[in-house]
Amino acid sequence: MKIKKIFCLVVLVSILLGVTNAQSKFTTKIIFPSSIKLSRINIEYHNGFKIIPFTIDSISRIVKVSGVFYSKYPELIISYTADDNANSYQKKYFLEKKASLIYYNNYRKNLDSVKLINAFDVMDMGEKKFNFFAKKELQEIKDFLIVNKRYLNDSELVYQQFIEFAAAIQKKKLQFIQNNNKLFYSLWSFREEFVSNTDYKADSLLGIYNKYLSPAFSNTFESKQIISVLNGRLNSFEGKTAPMFSAKDIHGNRIDLSEFKNKKYVLLNFWATWCGPCIAEFPMLDSIHRNYSKNDIVIISVSEDRNEEKCLKAIQKLQMNWINIINDPVIEASYGNNPALPQVYLIDKTGKIIYSRTEAKDPDLKKLLAIIQKL
Repeated sequence: MKIKKIFCLVVLVSILLGVTNAQSKFTTKIIFPSSIKLSRINIEYHNGFKIIPFTIDSISRIVKVSGVFYSKYPELIISYTADDNANSYQKKYFLEKKASLIYYNNYRKNLDSVKLINAFDVMDMGEKKFNFFAKKELQEIKDFLIVNKRYLNDSELVYQQFIEFAAAIQKKKLQFIQNNNKLFYSLWSFREEFVSNTDYKADSLLGIYNKYLSPAFSNTFESKQIISVLNGRLNSFEGKTAPMFSAKDIHGNRIDLSEFKNKKYVLLNFWATWCGPCIAEFPMLDSIHRNYSKNDIVIISVSEDRNEEKCLKAIQKLQMNWINIINDPVIEASYGNNPALPQVYLIDKTGKIIYSRTEAKDPDLKKLLAIIQKL
């Protein structure tokens, strides 16, 4: 069953994104020192499409992580929280296809001292170079936080000042990417930090990609992802034809958006268990489902949760008795990886988006309900 799921994912991704990269396998061994408590370690890896959590299921200091990936490198993310919960450390590594080793030295209480074999610290791949490039801006935000961190959640003025400092760093990062456009780190940073960032217009980002990054990376997996997400952002608006998708729901049924064309309206909902406003909207969605689903409306909820088991429990508890899909990166990319959850679209029978919660500025879904009542 697991092999079948992987195969279906590869086929689906190849069709929707035009990705020619075959899946590859990786395996890495991580050796933790006795000074690090394994219970405070969190391990995840990014296979190119999504971040996958890894559970440490032994008390051994040697942890083996393996999986498949589609991008140039699988990205390993290791986080550690200190005993007092005041200090946390995160390290990111790019791994090679060959078996890799990450060995933390015993005398360290954080994740800084390490021996790497067939693995690369993201810091060494370009992060250090950027830190030097943005030295002034990074020092300014550091100094600001030393004085004002305690007031971030209580003072609107302090929070806005923080946002301005952070924006200055992002502006510097964009300059760095353009100046170092042949560096893989630049392509990776552009995808991770800007492509889904609604503070930047999708057409402007597409222009930057085409001018600076496309010449060196146009045929890469990452570039195809960037194009897919930016096109999704440009086409997931009212009046646009809704991006089509095909995916499996939580019961293993194939859901093709195109099947509802000329038959039913589709209410497409993006949510997550950790999103309070998402949960608050479900009574309204449930009311719509109970009153209208037998006639002209079908509801499809797409969860962005990484933990499938937790999400399934939430779906059952919330009595989401409609179509549910969990953590499908292709659908999320097709609609621009919109980070502003919850997001709701209403797609008419011709396949056109006639309502977008974000565009309508409709926090209580009253405008959506008014549209539905007139159908």
